[in-house]
Amino acid sequence: MNKQNTKLENYLEIKQKHDRMQSIVDVWAVDYNIEKLKPLLDDGFDGNDIIEYFTIRLIDYIENKYEPTKTIKDGGK
Repeated sequence: MNKQNTKLENYLEIKQKHDRMQSIVDVWAVDYNIEKLKPLLDDGFDGNDIIEYFTIRLIDYIENKYEPTKTIKDGGK
């Protein structure tokens, strides 16, 4: 029973995280970018290859280019 509770808790945690991500980033934008990866699938790469490629690119972006969005203290005025 405990194992099932853990699986349910994991599912709910992941769902909550994904729902929050979806509320922050437009689903259309994500789907559009996924569609742009179609040539990789057509060329014979599988999903794990693409995930690996994307992970490497994302890590590079985070480590070398990412700058947090700055909020304006006066409310943008």
